[in-house]
Amino acid sequence: MRTLFILSLVLALLTITPLASSSAFFGSFSYETVYVKPGDTVWKIAANYITDKDDIREKVFAIRQLNKLNNNAQVYPGQALKVPVSR
Repeated sequence: MRTLFILSLVLALLTITPLASSSAFFGSFSYETVYVKPGDTVWKIAANYITDKDDIREKVFAIRQLNKLNNNAQVYPGQALKVPVSR
């Protein structure tokens, strides 16, 4: 019984830790609102906000998390998205 409790506690901590770090990550950025155009994808939008030193996958992840997009991250023309930008 004690082992089950400890295992549950460890799993809870592993679940909470990424959420805490993501809010810290987002806190160091400003946000720009972008309106999706026909043919846009989260990847295409992210590509407009990175430098050669950035990893586009991290920007895509940040956009998806910030806008609470599901795994397929489908967006629609006219949809407003918040995009983290460095200042």
